[in-house]
Amino acid sequence: MLQNRCTTLKCVRENRNRVGEPMLVVCGFLSLLVAPGLVESQSNSSGAPATPPPASPAAPAKRDTRPIDDFAGLTFTDDQKARIAQIRENAKLRREAVIKNERLTQGQKNVTLEGLQRIETSEIFKVLTPDQLAEVRKRITARRAVEQQVQQSKQAAPAPQ
Repeated sequence: MLQNRCTTLKCVRENRNRVGEPMLVVCGFLSLLVAPGLVESQSNSSGAPATPPPASPAAPAKRDTRPIDDFAGLTFTDDQKARIAQIRENAKLRREAVIKNERLTQGQKNVTLEGLQRIETSEIFKVLTPDQLAEVRKRITARRAVEQQVQQSKQAAPAPQ
């Protein structure tokens, strides 16, 4: 009886972690978007007009630096094309909202945009067939291997004196 209970609790804990981590990431991104507005509304309860926050630097938002689109070259069905187009359109609207949000610092924007990129990719993964997933994973593995070799060659090169 005791062993069955421990095994059950272990399974519950593992399942909670599987669901909890993605939810934690999503909640973190949402809090980055909502928290500045909550703090501003609480701190300005005197009724005086709010002073606008200082404008963030005009530096463009950090773009995805992947050299290749991992989904390029795959053959999609019409249904997949429509669903991926909708996912990308929604992601584009979210990115634009983050970029236009003047309450966020540039660092907060960069972190949020990276998270939105991960969310977009995971949503597209859900649309792919198992064969397409295998192909994309193979491409990602190859790209990461090349990036790792480049990183190692940079570290191995002696510093000029």
